[in-house]
Amino acid sequence: MAGIKISAQHSYWHLALVPAIALAIPGAHAASQGDPAVDLGGSTACANLGVYIFVGGTGGFDGLQNGDQFTELLQTGHVGLYEHATAVAAAEQPPAIMQNIESVFAGAGSGQAELGQVGWNYFTLPPSYGYYQAVYIQNGLHPSEANIDTPSDAAPPGQLEEDLIVWREYVDAARSVGIETVAPIVGPNDSSEPKLGDHVFATNPFYALERGEALYGRAIAFDVPPNFFLTGGSGPGYQKFIVQAIQWGNEHHLRTTMLLSPYPWPANSDGQPDTFLQFTNNTFSKDTQTLVSLLTQHLAIPSQWSVDNYEDPYPRDAPAVVPETVPNTTTAVGLWLATNAPIYVNGPDNLGAICEPPVQ
Repeated sequence: MAGIKISAQHSYWHLALVPAIALAIPGAHAASQGDPAVDLGGSTACANLGVYIFVGGTGGFDGLQNGDQFTELLQTGHVGLYEHATAVAAAEQPPAIMQNIESVFAGAGSGQAELGQVGWNYFTLPPSYGYYQAVYIQNGLHPSEANIDTPSDAAPPGQLEEDLIVWREYVDAARSVGIETVAPIVGPNDSSEPKLGDHVFATNPFYALERGEALYGRAIAFDVPPNFFLTGGSGPGYQKFIVQAIQWGNEHHLRTTMLLSPYPWPANSDGQPDTFLQFTNNTFSKDTQTLVSLLTQHLAIPSQWSVDNYEDPYPRDAPAVVPETVPNTTTAVGLWLATNAPIYVNGPDNLGAICEPPVQ
């Protein structure tokens, strides 16, 4: 493919040299994600990628204490712990489980949290209240990044500035406990949300709140289960929306995190979620690979991939997470991403490059 350069450790793509591709997603096109006038060089932009894959899951989170079941993923040096608040709270009973998980991920970065948006004092109230200080800090977790389930995708009429003030207070409080980037979780998963058109996320007033949240938090996360995306998501325009929203985030030099999870997680006859082993039509691994291929064709590459599940909550369903040798587990998908999926990075002077993983 024109424009691919090879360095000692990575290959990288000068964005202006890669032609726009529009194959599988009608109307979507590759956007120039940064001005490539300056030669970034593989050794500069892609040499030290660090941690850009995160693994977790509300189902089977306890299984991550078994580091011997995903040694290859750990050895890539690119994986950290995805710390969903629900999963972490469940794993703290008994405390030894969380301690074991922390030991497995020692030296793997500070981790990435998923939280709900509540009052700003969620972060600062003492542990006796049972909030952030109790769930995270008191148990040795100090994530430097967080993805937030916000209460609304859009502000009611006349309330945009008020909602943004609330968000800024929340982000400022998060930063006071070491969380450097705070991302709203974005995705038009409701069929009624606007999707049709060009650059809908970047221009439609409906998304003004999420745009403001992302810019202030210096991050944006996308809730995109691969199977949901590949089957059309919430309706016409969804796939193009996601592609262009990722590109918007990269153009604004934000952390762009793709949240990947198996979908739909079925329920059994009593209405409770099936365990992983009962999930007979699970195609998570295959769907992830197809999704990554499509996003790569459109140059809609995030800066991170976070692999999770929402079997809410069943921390002892370890087969949902490990081992890495079984298709569709969280760690199997994480390993494939760490060894195959490209990521977007900001090089010198915020110039963009798409980096492929190093040859192991």
